[in-house]
Amino acid sequence: MRNVALQDATSDNLPKAARNRPRSSDRVLQLLCTVGASAAGMTLTEAAAAVGLVPSTALRQLRSLEAAGLLVRDDDAQLYRPGLQLVALARTVFVGHSLTTAAQPFLDELAHLTGESAYLAVFQSPRTAVYVATAAGRHALRHSGWLGRGFASGGTAVGAALRGRVDPDGVVSKDGSLEAGITAISAPVRSSRGTVAAINIVGPTFRLTADALDTSRRAVADAAVGLSTALGWAP
Repeated sequence: MRNVALQDATSDNLPKAARNRPRSSDRVLQLLCTVGASAAGMTLTEAAAAVGLVPSTALRQLRSLEAAGLLVRDDDAQLYRPGLQLVALARTVFVGHSLTTAAQPFLDELAHLTGESAYLAVFQSPRTAVYVATAAGRHALRHSGWLGRGFASGGTAVGAALRGRVDPDGVVSKDGSLEAGITAISAPVRSSRGTVAAINIVGPTFRLTADALDTSRRAVADAAVGLSTALGWAP
């Protein structure tokens, strides 16, 4: 407790200008936002001036962002532009936020019809996906807790649906691909830009067999088509 109190007192006694001085991490974020928002790209001098840094300091931070794939430098024009990692991150955030509102009624209806937990998934990277929306199943024993969780998409129903690898009915189901004893049923969600997401239900394998499996596959297919149509897709 004495250490905490001493730290707080020391902080309070600092000059106001020192307390308000931007930290290095703040400057890095400012650089990332500034360059990322520039359609034409920015030179080192322009980027440094925009965030109030001397060029030598800005160069060190820009190189760190470049090494992380968040920015890229055009050697010919000496311009910094958004890198692949930043573009991928922005796309994931945009797609996730723009889809969730449209998808929620379809997920709610799907969970009601099948009794199983329903999810909307998007690519997080070429090899991973993430659930960005969900509706809880109505069974006492149900799958839950995966909202916002990323997972390796290879070999999963979601991964197959996002890549368009589905059965003739437009759906793919997988048993035990993520967890033993769990079945996932997924279908692609499309817009005018192609496949943008996958609708998925997840439940225990002992419940998703025979007629229940067939009924659930049809429900997932209908939900995916309904959401795709709402997003402007025409079969």
